[in-house]
This record gives sequence, structure tokens and C-alpha cells, in this order.
Amino acid sequence: MTDQPQAPADVDIFQQTMDKNSHRASIFEIVLESTVFQVIINILTLYALFGDDIRVAAFRLSADIVFDALNITCLIMFSTEIILSVIVKEGYFLSFFFWLDSISTISLLLDINLFNQAVGLSGAGGQAKNTAGLARAGRASRVGTKAGRVVRLVRLIRLVKIYKSANKEDDDKVQKLIAQRRQKRKANTIEPQIQDRADQGNPVQGEEVETKESKVSKMLSDSTTKKVIIVVLALLFLIPLFSVDYYVSPPTSMLMQSQQFVKLAESEASTYDDVKSAYSQIIIDHSGIDNYIVLFTSPLNNYKDFPIYENDDYPNLRTDEQDVGAYTLDYDTLLKTTNLPDAAIAAFDKDNPDVVGILSTRQAAVMTSILSIIRTIFVSIVLTFGAMMFSKDSNDLALRPLERMIEKINKIANDPQIVTEMAVIQNENSNETVKIENTIVKIGTLLALGFGDAGTEIIRINMKKQGDVDPMLPGIKKVAIYGFCDIRNFTDATEVLQEDVMVFVNNIGDIVHTMVDRYMGAANKNIGDAFLLVWKTRPETYSFEEDNVIWHDKQYISTLSDCALISFMKIQCKINREPKILAYRQDKRLQARMDNYKVKIGFGLHMGWGIEGAIGSNYKIDASYLSPNVNMASRLEAATKQYGVPILISESLYEHFSPEFQEYIRHIDRVCVKGSNIPVSLYTIDMNVDNLPPSNDPSVKYKEFTKEELKMILRQKKLEIKEQVENGEFKVMEHLAENKDLKYLLAGFKKDFMEVFGKAFQAYLDGDWKTARAMFQEALKLKPNDGPTEAVLHSMEETNYQKPSDWKGYRELTEK
Repeated sequence: MTDQPQAPADVDIFQQTMDKNSHRASIFEIVLESTVFQVIINILTLYALFGDDIRVAAFRLSADIVFDALNITCLIMFSTEIILSVIVKEGYFLSFFFWLDSISTISLLLDINLFNQAVGLSGAGGQAKNTAGLARAGRASRVGTKAGRVVRLVRLIRLVKIYKSANKEDDDKVQKLIAQRRQKRKANTIEPQIQDRADQGNPVQGEEVETKESKVSKMLSDSTTKKVIIVVLALLFLIPLFSVDYYVSPPTSMLMQSQQFVKLAESEASTYDDVKSAYSQIIIDHSGIDNYIVLFTSPLNNYKDFPIYENDDYPNLRTDEQDVGAYTLDYDTLLKTTNLPDAAIAAFDKDNPDVVGILSTRQAAVMTSILSIIRTIFVSIVLTFGAMMFSKDSNDLALRPLERMIEKINKIANDPQIVTEMAVIQNENSNETVKIENTIVKIGTLLALGFGDAGTEIIRINMKKQGDVDPMLPGIKKVAIYGFCDIRNFTDATEVLQEDVMVFVNNIGDIVHTMVDRYMGAANKNIGDAFLLVWKTRPETYSFEEDNVIWHDKQYISTLSDCALISFMKIQCKINREPKILAYRQDKRLQARMDNYKVKIGFGLHMGWGIEGAIGSNYKIDASYLSPNVNMASRLEAATKQYGVPILISESLYEHFSPEFQEYIRHIDRVCVKGSNIPVSLYTIDMNVDNLPPSNDPSVKYKEFTKEELKMILRQKKLEIKEQVENGEFKVMEHLAENKDLKYLLAGFKKDFMEVFGKAFQAYLDGDWKTARAMFQEALKLKPNDGPTEAVLHSMEETNYQKPSDWKGYRELTEK
């Protein structure tokens, strides 16, 4: 029985879906989330908020026992809910909502009259046998009532539970509708495929899947709810503290005092001494208190025993700082009484018959103003703090991540390759916004890796424009340096290594790409055993005049050319030093197929124009370059085998190398490659790769560094080179002298050999083949088995070392 490919599992990056069939609820969870239980809890919640006020407003004392029973029921049910939540809900115990639920539940005790009587917060009126007892009972009852009303405010948070419960019911309805639609689609699916997916443990179409609330939504909702509750409770509890009545006793009404004096004066039962004493006592009683008397007048003020009383503060008091009480003393009634002397009655001021008393409320007014200032400041602080805290949550959880996403997308749109320098946020408990942000970086990185530097314009243009994706954009003509690398004996290696060949290629590719990237280049194509590398020149450094390139920044082009060759030299050194590559020399499978096997790579370097763009169709594209110059780089690499050298460089690139770098590069032939009628001068650089010391194993050298830190180290090395190139500070000779790998490669450089070979080759070009032959043989004595020397001698041997009659200073290569 053959294994059948299994359908891939659905990806849930944000882990928001949960297969209901895989979740088995406990009995506690079933009870807590049951509709009946939630309905009962919601009804009791509404009762807890309004029940005690309804009791007082609509019922008499005899009904209190019924309400006590209801309050005890609420206490039991809410306590049960808290216990079940502690068991079922992860993180609920000792959380913010746990304490609020507990406080609001405990506050129900203050609504139970039996409890209040037991602790002395309420007195039984029928049991108070004396006035003192009644007074104490009354005070206790008022204290209990006031405390109950304040603490009852905490129960307002239970409204949040009702709201969340209603929302959950709506969500459940939506989930049921989704499940029903999936059931309808189930008939159109292939039954074996569904069964396969079911066997894998993945939810299939038609299977009910529950969508969980996102972390961001839950965190933002919970945090906002907490802060709203805190702010509201703070205002409800603290605002009463800013009432003046809390600090200053309310003033005694002067109207009542004036009325009592008038009644006493008009009463026939009163004596003159009673009236006189009452007048004086009112002034005495209301002096030296918070709200002291500042003015007391009567129609009898003209008589000596009833003088006007006026405090020095009276003229300075505002109208709203005075408590005025006035009552009219009737002259006719006063005549009928015999309690005042005739002289007093004669002095009666009929034009001003009112008894007027004024108290100073200045202290209360001052306190009111101060408290108003403090209240305004408090409310401002609460609102500011609340706004800051609310905005902090939205900023931290949504807005700032959104702004970072926008910034990253804009950066990617302007330079798609920059995404490779963006770090992924490492956080195991990250929320959805962070995961989306990381996903943007990952998708951008995959785009950059997939399209490469050649696809930069395709990505940029499609990200900037509105509408559908259109990858098939017109090509762009650019000037670049093209490098071609080929792994030698790759067919044999593939047959021998089998599955391990991917690791083999990627180990080499890692070195190739890393060195090219470090030295201002970019990988373009990976073609199995070959790599196409490109060093794009900046558009402002050149222009076209017909088919000719006019350079505007020769120093930059020279430096970029040096970097291209140096990167290939570094690759050549790395494949002969890196432990992971050297390990293949010990691979028994490879050694059995090829004696003394070593990883070898051929390189071709050429400069010229190319058309950059998308190759393919709307089904599949590759961002690459089309040009005979790209083919030339490939032909140069292929020709390295004929000359026995690892690298061949074209004349068009050689002329841009720094003069001091050119001293290390020798002209080895002038040919017409197959498929071209234009002669090309070929150059190479001699590199010593024999007996190079192995590099330190990176796994040991960088064992203390994380993957991100290693990435930063590589990036820093690249930035150092980039900064030097862009500032015109890159000195090739200093780099050759300081870089360990390059020093190893050039350690065997023979200047005398270069001079002899140069003279021999010039004689060869000039057609003096006799001299050329002799000097080439002399060069072989200085450097035996030199590939280019033997290749030229071999070509001369084909004509018996005689110059052809049509010799023009170059020959045709017979092989690609």
C-alpha cells in the first residue's frame, strides 16, 4: 500500500481558531457558561443594583424579611459564580476583576437588615425603649444607609458582566451561522480528502470551529474596562469629599430666629424681660460660631433696650455671603399686649417693621471656593490621567504598531531590499499586532529573497500604485557588472550526495551570497550548480549616448569594480578554508567517485548593459537580466577550464580597476568567444589556494552570539564597506594588505613571473611567436604548470608555432 500525500494543515498564525470537538469542557465550565445560569445571574445583578432602593420606595417594614431573603440569594449565587470562575477561568484568581467581584458581592451584606442589626449599623425601632435608644438607632440606621449607598456603587461593575454576556450571545449566533454555511459546503467537498484531514486532526469543512477573541481585543477591552471602572469609582467616591457640608456645619436659619422673636414680642403671655432677654440671647447665641451674626435689627431699635447690632465685617460681606432672615412685627398686635413699656412702643419704626437678622456665611463661601478649585483640579487630573491611560493602551496595542507597520511598508516600497535588515520582534507572548508586524517583515524578506535586487522596481511600483498586481512591467536598461559562478563536478556530486546535495549547494551558496552582498553586489539567480551575481551601478554615475556608456563618476565605478573582483577572491579563499566546505574533502562518497576531491568554483566577470525586468508570465516570473553581456560572463566562466584558472575577467571590466589593483592582474589572451565577432581581451588574477589554514569554526567562534547578533555582525561588516565606497574612502591596496583571506591568496604572487609573462604575451600579440614561445617557456620555469601559458602555447602548437597569415592579434575560441 503506497502512502498518499496528505493535505496540508490550515495555518493559523494568530491562533484564533479552536476546534470545538477537541475541547472538552468540565462540569464547572458547563454550569458557568450555561444560558440558565447566566440569565439568573443577570436578573440578580439588576436586582442587586436597584433592589434596596425599591424596598424603601415601595414597601414598608413588614416586607424587609422578603428582601433579606432575596439579598441572601444574591450573595450565594454571586459567591458561586466567583468560585466557578476561579476554577474555570485561567488568571482570574486574585486578578483585578476577582477583587471587584468579591467587593461587590460582600457589599450585599449591607443590604441585609438582619446583618445590619447584628453589627449595630441599624436599630430596631420597635425595641428602643427610651429616647436615647431611639436616637442611637436612628443614627446607626443613617450611617448604615449611607455606607450601603456608597459601597453599592461598586456593584455597577456587574453591568459590565451583563454587557459581555450579551456580546457573547451575539458571537455565538454568528459562529452558529458560520457553522451552518460550512455544513452546506460540506456536500461539495471530496469525502476522502475530508477523511484524510480528519485523520490528521485538522478541522475540515463543515466541522464547527470556534473563533477566539484576539489578544489585542481582549487586552484593550479588559484594560479599558478596568480604567473606566477605576475612574468612575474614584469620581463617585471622592466627589462627595468636595462638598462644603462635609467640613462646615450648615448655618442656623435666621428666619426662624426672627420669627420666634416676633411671636414672643406679640404674645400676651410674655413679659418685657422675656422680650428683652430674647433679643440679647439671639445675638449672644450667634456670636463666636462658624456662621456668626453680623446684623440684627428690629422696629424697636430706637428704644434703648433694643439697640441695633452690627458686626464690623458686615459692610465687607457680599450678598451671597449672607444668610438673611426677616419677619414682620405687627404694630397693632403689639399695642394690644402689655409686655412692652409705652416708650418702647412709641419708638416703634413703622417704616421698617421687620425684624432682620443676618448671619455671615463667609467661611462656608471660602471653603466652597477652595473646594471648587480642588475639585476642578481633581477632575482635570482624573480626566488627563484617564485620557493618558486610555491613549496609552490604544497607542501601545494598536496605534504605534500600526504606525510601525506603515513605516516599514513605506520603507519596503521605497527600497524592498531594506527589509532584510529589519529585525523580527522576538516575544513568545506577542499579540496580533506584533505578529502582523513580524509577518510584514517576513513576507517582505521572502519577496526580497525571491525577487532579488533585480525585482526591486517590480515590488516598488506594485506597492506604490493602486489596483491589481501587475508584475509584467517594461524592462529597464542598466549598466552592471555581471559575475557567473559554476560549481565544478556538480553532476557527480549530485549523483553521490543525493538528498544531501541541497545542503552541499546551500553551504556554497551561503559563502557566495555573503561575500557578494558584503562587497556591494547582489545575488540574482541560483541555477543548481551556478550562480548569477550582479553589481548594479548607480543611475546617476553614467548615461547613454547611443550604445556607448558615458561615465560621470569614474572613482565610484573603479571602486565597485575592485569590490566585484575582491568578492570573488574572498569566495575562492573561503571555499578552501571554511570547515563546512573542507569537510567534503573527507566525504567517503565523494572521494570514492573522484580522487582527492575538493570543492572548486569557476568565475567569470564582465561589465556591460543589461535589461532588468520580469521574465515569465502572470503565472510565474523571475526578475533577472537579459543581455549578451550576461551571456559573456557565463562564457568567461566556461572558458576558465581551458585556461586552467579559477577566474576570467573581460577587458571592459579590467579597464575600470584601480591602477594599483591592475598590477596583480595579467592579460592572458585575446579571443573571439563563440557566438561573437568582437575580440575580447581576457584577464585573470593568480591566487594561491594551496595549504591555506582552515578558518575557525563559526559554531565555536560565535557560540555566545544569538542568530540576530550574528546577523548584525555580518551587516556591520557590509556597512563598513558600503560607507567607505559611498564616501570614496575605499582603498583597495589597504584592503589587500589588511584582509587575512586576501593576504593568503596573494602570498605567492611572483612579480618576476608577471614581467616575463607580460613580455611573452605582448610578443604573441605582435605576431613575434618565436620570441613569444621562448619567453613562455621561460615563464613556465618560474611557474610550472601555469594554465594560461600552457593554453597559449597549445594554441601556437596547432600552427607549428607559426603565426597565421591572417593574424590580427587574436584567435577564436573553439569551445563555449
